[in-house]
Amino acid sequence: MAQICRASQKILRHGYISAYGQRTMFTSASRLGDNKKGQDMASMASKVDPRDAAAKKAAEEATNKALAAKKARDASEKSSGGAKKAAEDLAAKKAAEQAAAKKVEDQAAVIKAGEKAAAKKASEQAAAKKAEEAAAKQAAEKAAAKRAAEKETAKKAAEESAAKKAADKKATEVAAAKKAEEEAAAKKAAEEVAAKKAAEQAAAKKAAEEAAAKKDAEVAAAKKTAEEAAAKKAAEEAAAKKAAKEESAKKAAEEVAAKKAAEEAAAKKAAAAKKAAEEAASKKAAEVAAVKKAAEEAAAKKAAEEVAAKKAAEQAAAKKATDEAAAKKALEQAAAKKAAEEAAAKKAAEEAATKKAAEEAAAEKAAAIKASEEAASRKAAAKMAAEEAIALKAAEEEAIKNMKDPIQSLFLSSIKSLESSGGLEDASPEVKAELQANLDRLAKQFGGSAAEDMTAFPSIQFEEPEIEPINISQ
Repeated sequence: MAQICRASQKILRHGYISAYGQRTMFTSASRLGDNKKGQDMASMASKVDPRDAAAKKAAEEATNKALAAKKARDASEKSSGGAKKAAEDLAAKKAAEQAAAKKVEDQAAVIKAGEKAAAKKASEQAAAKKAEEAAAKQAAEKAAAKRAAEKETAKKAAEESAAKKAADKKATEVAAAKKAEEEAAAKKAAEEVAAKKAAEQAAAKKAAEEAAAKKDAEVAAAKKTAEEAAAKKAAEEAAAKKAAKEESAKKAAEEVAAKKAAEEAAAKKAAAAKKAAEEAASKKAAEVAAVKKAAEEAAAKKAAEEVAAKKAAEQAAAKKATDEAAAKKALEQAAAKKAAEEAAAKKAAEEAATKKAAEEAAAEKAAAIKASEEAASRKAAAKMAAEEAIALKAAEEEAIKNMKDPIQSLFLSSIKSLESSGGLEDASPEVKAELQANLDRLAKQFGGSAAEDMTAFPSIQFEEPEIEPINISQ
């Protein structure tokens, strides 16, 4: 009997027989949307389940059969004793009541199972909706965080660009100021050399005039002294010339060594430092040329002064010649000392400029390294965010792919359990006959014939209606 009930339920689930007395097709619940399935479950809860109706009808039929059997027994055993008849009536009534109670319990269990499945489905739908809302909220938060990070990165890049522009502008202003200072210093040095040359020319002219005035009076007395002084002066000049030559050679060697060191340092530095070194070298070469020219002019002047002094010495007194030689030597020593001080100051300025250029190059290099590190960190963050988005999308797709309908799962599990029990193929002939009788009864009940296969799809035939012709002429 249980197998017959399961077979009837299977027929009803396949949808070939409706509860309204017509042959039709049900739509599987697995093809409906979530909202539509919820409405369908609510409508099913408010309507009469076909399975409950069938079970109720079967219970009524069983009750009718029991009553008919009771009547037959009453008719056949009318002559029996009153006590035996009462006992049999009581037993039959008790059996009928037990069958009806069992049927009611089965119906209640079926209804309870349906309500439980509906509640479970509603809770699963609510959980799925809540999970979708949480996923949407998480995606929105991630998108907002990503936009904030991009905005912060753009702001930081703009600030770094502005700082770099300000640093470049400051470096340009410093270079311009340095160049102006160097030009002013060069101009000042040229003016000082010109003033010194004019003073020396005026002093020489004055000495020549004084010598010419005393020439007539001191010619005879100073001739002998002049010769001695000339010899002495020649020796002193030779010694001074030799010392000056050694000093010039030493200075030239120092200049060559300093130039070589500056060139090596300039070759190791950046383009800006190299340019500064080249400008310093060109300036130094110009200054060396100026010094060389001044030395040549001084030598020429010295030769002229020597000629004039020789002539004056021949005409002037030995004391005047000695005083002039002492004054000239003191002047040359002062000039040499001043030139040495200027050279030391210039060298210190060049070393400071080189050190400053090196510091600026190191600062630019550190800024470039910092910018590259920040760009690498931004790239790594963007790559990590893209990987997280891909993983999240893959997880969502996998969850959607593995998603199953609970009603469909219950239906498939019931079919599998039915198949695992052996089905109707292993049933006895009495069970098969009873199943066939029930099928015939259901076929008659829902508009079919006794021999008709109600499990087959109904054949539908459409006949063309006869249409009367329309005669326009009539």
